[in-house]
Amino acid sequence: MAASSGTVAVAAPAAPVAGLQAQFAAAAKEFKVPESVLLAVSYQQTRWESHQGLPSTTGNYNVMGLTQVDLAAVAAAQAAAQPEVDLRGDGDAPAARRAAAPVPAPPADSPALHTLEAAAKLIGRPEAELRENTLQSIRGGAALLAEQQRGAKKPQSADPAAWYDAVVRFSNGGAPGQGSAEGQEFADRVFGTLKVGAVRTTSEGQRVTLTADPAAAAHSPAVDRGVARGVERQPGSRDTALAAAPAAAPAAPSIAAADPIECPATLGCDFRPAAYAKNSADVNDFGNYSIANRSGVDIDYIVIHDTEGGYAGSLATFQNPATLASAHYLLRSSDGHVTQMVANKDIAWHAGNKTFNMNSVGIEHEGYALSGAAWYSEQLYQSSATLTRYLADRFGVPLDREHIIGHDEVPGPIQSSVNGMHWDPGTFWDWNHYMDLVGGHVTPDQGYAVGGRITVNPPFSNAYRPTINNVASQPANFVYLYSSPGGPLIGNGTQNASDWSDKAVAGGSYVVAEIQGQWIAIWYNGRKAWFWNDGTMAAADNRPGQYALTPKAGLSSVAVYGRSYPEYNAYAAFHVPAPSPNIVALDYTLPAGQLYVPASTTPVAGAFYYAPTVDGSAPYDRSWVTGGVTYYPIRYNHRLAFVSADDVDLVPAKTDVLASGERVQLLAQTSSGPVNAGANFTRGAWEKYHAMPTVPGPADPNQSFGVLYMGSQLHAVTVANGHVYTADRNLYTGVWTPWYDLQVTGAAGPLSSPVTEVAVAATGTKMHVVVVSGGRLLEAAADYSAGRWYPWGDISGVLGLPSGALNRIAATASGNVMYINGVGTDGHVYIADADYNRGVWGFGDVTGAVGPLSGTITGLATVAVGSQQHVLALVDGKVKQATADYAAGRWNGWGDVSAVTGQTAPLSKLAVTFTGTNLRLFGVYNGQVVCANGDYALGRWSTWMDTQAPGAAGPIDPATTVAVAGA
Repeated sequence: MAASSGTVAVAAPAAPVAGLQAQFAAAAKEFKVPESVLLAVSYQQTRWESHQGLPSTTGNYNVMGLTQVDLAAVAAAQAAAQPEVDLRGDGDAPAARRAAAPVPAPPADSPALHTLEAAAKLIGRPEAELRENTLQSIRGGAALLAEQQRGAKKPQSADPAAWYDAVVRFSNGGAPGQGSAEGQEFADRVFGTLKVGAVRTTSEGQRVTLTADPAAAAHSPAVDRGVARGVERQPGSRDTALAAAPAAAPAAPSIAAADPIECPATLGCDFRPAAYAKNSADVNDFGNYSIANRSGVDIDYIVIHDTEGGYAGSLATFQNPATLASAHYLLRSSDGHVTQMVANKDIAWHAGNKTFNMNSVGIEHEGYALSGAAWYSEQLYQSSATLTRYLADRFGVPLDREHIIGHDEVPGPIQSSVNGMHWDPGTFWDWNHYMDLVGGHVTPDQGYAVGGRITVNPPFSNAYRPTINNVASQPANFVYLYSSPGGPLIGNGTQNASDWSDKAVAGGSYVVAEIQGQWIAIWYNGRKAWFWNDGTMAAADNRPGQYALTPKAGLSSVAVYGRSYPEYNAYAAFHVPAPSPNIVALDYTLPAGQLYVPASTTPVAGAFYYAPTVDGSAPYDRSWVTGGVTYYPIRYNHRLAFVSADDVDLVPAKTDVLASGERVQLLAQTSSGPVNAGANFTRGAWEKYHAMPTVPGPADPNQSFGVLYMGSQLHAVTVANGHVYTADRNLYTGVWTPWYDLQVTGAAGPLSSPVTEVAVAATGTKMHVVVVSGGRLLEAAADYSAGRWYPWGDISGVLGLPSGALNRIAATASGNVMYINGVGTDGHVYIADADYNRGVWGFGDVTGAVGPLSGTITGLATVAVGSQQHVLALVDGKVKQATADYAAGRWNGWGDVSAVTGQTAPLSKLAVTFTGTNLRLFGVYNGQVVCANGDYALGRWSTWMDTQAPGAAGPIDPATTVAVAGA
């Protein structure tokens, strides 16, 4: 772009400026551009990423996203590109017609494609420096903004609101006659970012902050595009930007019913129809889509594409019926503008697979076939994510990567088409960022388990730059898959970007087949496929209720299909001819013993849409054919596929990630309700806190729990609002039952007084529930082997204790002996023990055996291990411990646990368990659940750790109570 107002006076280069934040400040000062505007423009171009000087798919470079596009090189690359497969996806288009389909035209030349050259001239630096050096890129961007401010005939004001027109011109290149519409959406997002601010650490470790300035946006002409301030993700996550897409569902479209545009109100959209016309006199020879009557129940997927052509050229291509291809939407790179080309009720020809065309919406993203292109513009991500979220909400598409997919994840419908399927959007589409914007990001969890589900989740940053043939080192969205740990790539795979056969892409979900150290094998393409994982390459999916598919018993393997057509007989019932071939398997199988992730746990009926003519003139034209055969869509390899529902069983995926080793389960009451989490101390893995079922009635902020392991079940008892309930968690599926009322006939039975405390212990297959009700100590028991409850018995009566004799109760068991501790009215700690082998009870004064405690006892916790019982007392918020050795017939006196663990602040609640050789304490401090470990083998204590810290169980609302079970 030639400067329209002369050149900018440039000061002599100063000493190098270190750090992006300082570079933005220096460039803003040098060129008299508001620093906040410069920061916001860069954020909306690149999120402050340099991309190591590599170009985007539309020729943007470095942190300011300045453009440099060689049109001759683009045209040459397009001419050499892979030809399109039959995007109609049913093989009906004549081969000669497909071969004659035009390719997208290169982008039309304009100043918007050469802003880097213009900026280099303005600051008098070589173009290479603006591509490769962040400071020179920022200086060039600042100079260009200043030039565009002059071009807009506006003063160089210190008020950011005065720079709106310059930002518009920055986006469209300020070309004469080009108008401002193309840049307005970009400028609106820039000022939306100014309004909410942003904080981000780039992939190169640069921390950059843009302070929110609501006034700037309010005083500018900017339209609110829905840029919302997001919550910064925890350290270790992929992206910590504060500017993100709305977490709530986007607003419904504000268009009248007659308006063909289907678009969220926050996006600037237009409708330019794709061609729907004959290519010859034959009514069967037409393009570029099928008229249909789809509703939300017919749309299961959103498919992401890139055009490998300019916006205008791609639009022209889709408006030529000879192309035999279309998409529902086309997005422009410079500002994220959305053009709808096909109504969502109709079937666009975009996926190369009729099943996916029938059941998806296709979104094309502008991208030239540039050599070395390594990233996509932020405007594409933001508009596309907003559009995708709108479509997902409207049609009920799940926000996961089995339903929001790339064109590269669509299977070949039949074997002959497999090799010709496309691989866009490619290895440099940042799925992590995109799904964050959509609202379906993966929560990192390292609790991997054989038979459990995981989601591939490599960091799209400089921390992970896999080798790719003929490509500069850069972040990528996949992990390589190997035939064995450290062995060759699976299936004679290569390190070519286009070779999808040996890659698992970010967001894809698989079932773990084996774990060897830092190597994980997944079931993939009918075999084990291994990838190296240091804990950052994949996230365990430990959500309750996850499933997998496996061949039915007795089958050695089952067929895998690329499409889900109905059986032959179904076509006759609808009076339409059946395609030939119809149901045909791919050259793949799903062998017995292997497990694959279903995209849906409800099988889908085989379906086919018959629409052979352009005018609907064939008998029964534009008819849906559905059959009796049903399929499960699955994540089979890099791509999705289908298996017959008659061939497979849907089984619970293993979500008991704590199945072996030293493990605990935590329950806590928080200000928003009860939560549960787990830890495996042997493996250093945590299960994240997650919500539990709520008890009937109003919330009780002081709801307390007792919890214990019994086999594959976690049994919990709770007191809420003076009433006792019980619930179980299946540790294989991770699913909790609802809370059941224990105070009913058939369970423990009714109680005459409210319950104030509860404790639990297990002897064999029995769970003993001990409560304080009306001041009395009562016990009921569930015998799980016999499937019955024993009703409440009066322990106080057996022991001869008056009402109110004990409170602050805790219980534990060893073998067939149960121990109950409590605090008496005299402040002493007492113990009652029941020997179920002999049928006798005992009662004693612990304080009399070990000595008094100085202070007020606010809580007790106890755990028995073999012949020893550990009693923990919370005294004025500090932890004291006494231990009984029943084999030796003695007690060890009170020890100060708080002193040896470095506890300085008081705890309000305390719980204890024992795993391996470790006494594990959990407490509540200032609303946080904390833990400390006493290792009896090593003779040492740890300090207190926050279970809510990143890498542990994660954040929760303030907690008031805690309970723990160990195994």
